[in-house]
Amino acid sequence: MNHYLHYNTDDFLWDESFRQWVLLPTRETDARWQGWLTEQPEKAETVQQARTLVLALRLQEADLSESEINYTVQRTMNRLRTNPPDEHRQPKPARRLIPYQQTWLRLAAMLVLVSGIGLVLWLTQPAFRFSEVGQPIGYPELVSSKTLTETINHSAKPMPVKLSDGSLIILKKGSRISYSPAFNGATREVYLSGEGYFEVAKNPAKPFLIYANGLVTKVLGTSFVIKAYPADKNVTVEVKTGRVAVFAQSDPRIVKKTATRELDGVLLMPNQRIVYVRDEIRLAKSLIADPQPTAALPAGQGFAFEDAPVPTVFAALEKAYEVDIVYDEALLANCPLTATLADQPLFDKLDIICRVIEARYELIDGQIVIYSRGCKP
Repeated sequence: MNHYLHYNTDDFLWDESFRQWVLLPTRETDARWQGWLTEQPEKAETVQQARTLVLALRLQEADLSESEINYTVQRTMNRLRTNPPDEHRQPKPARRLIPYQQTWLRLAAMLVLVSGIGLVLWLTQPAFRFSEVGQPIGYPELVSSKTLTETINHSAKPMPVKLSDGSLIILKKGSRISYSPAFNGATREVYLSGEGYFEVAKNPAKPFLIYANGLVTKVLGTSFVIKAYPADKNVTVEVKTGRVAVFAQSDPRIVKKTATRELDGVLLMPNQRIVYVRDEIRLAKSLIADPQPTAALPAGQGFAFEDAPVPTVFAALEKAYEVDIVYDEALLANCPLTATLADQPLFDKLDIICRVIEARYELIDGQIVIYSRGCKP
């Protein structure tokens, strides 16, 4: 990250990696940027100014080349600097701007520039259109310009909805979903308002996309739950089986992410969940409240252990629940465990194990991290 040493506020504002960190931070990107700022404290003020601008403007860019972006920036700046005098006015003497006036002039310049790019997005990319309050448009606006079939659950009971590709959606009370009857395009797109359980038919050649309150969930074939009620500040996705990718509808690379067959975005595995904080455009990844085994264990391979090395126990839990358990294998290799853990929920199993080996655990970014000083002799 040495090239950032020479960046000013404008440079950070136009840097894609920087905007991704500000708008869609992950544990890894936040650690990388915070570590860099710790090593470069002299850049803290510049970075903070750029962060403020990005968050204030919610900058979104079209799929322009770097040269096109630079040209647009330069043209706009030149237009701002060029102020032809009025023929009927006497020219005023030049005066030096004091610091706070310079700051507001720069902000005004950025607003003009962003509004120009926003117009390009409005005209060319419907998925990027924004409402008057600056947020991605909601369910009514997304479905109004398309020929779709809509199903609404007015009853108190969950309503099953079978799609033409074989996918099944269970709609909760008061929820609605719109979709194409035939899925003739390159993708299978549906629009959700409320809560639904999805069992998506596998078709790697035609990704399945769910748009819900500013969050896009992309799958090839799996089961999961999405909660996206219009009045809620958060959107939640919980994965039961398979894998899904999620990203914000305001993601600058949304066109590429929706068009490819790869699962781009934040990847979720079974028993993982993500919360999308709508007003902050922030994704928070964790495990679900009560993780369940993803498949039945073979006969005779329950959770009964006798003098088993702790790494063996953790490996069995990882396989059964499809979760990542991070620990120092060498440190715990000689720690034996004798316990029967068949009937306990996953977190109770971890509590028992940690008490026995005098350790503790935390849930970090959808993983289980074990902290231990090793076993007593």
